[in-house]
Amino acid sequence: MKIDILSEQKENQLLHYFCLITNHHRYDLTIGYSRYFFGKAMVTSLQSGNMVLLCQEDTSQDQHWAERLGIEEEDITELQNFFSLVLQTEPFQEQYNE
Repeated sequence: MKIDILSEQKENQLLHYFCLITNHHRYDLTIGYSRYFFGKAMVTSLQSGNMVLLCQEDTSQDQHWAERLGIEEEDITELQNFFSLVLQTEPFQEQYNE
């Protein structure tokens, strides 16, 4: 078996762990920040292991992240409010420099 490593980058990432409880469910999430996500945070559900890249602007598009993170319909508004408080706001970064 042959594996070619195209790129390897190491960095110290800022990680936040949250245990959230709504009136209906519990959610355990990690939010990681990296300069490689182009201004978005890596949000991971510890229950499902699923991950999405999110910024504050993305939270209005719950069809993108809610199901993937296992957020129940009755909790979407609460999680949108939570994300609007905790997601860092950084300007969009270009993926490729010319």
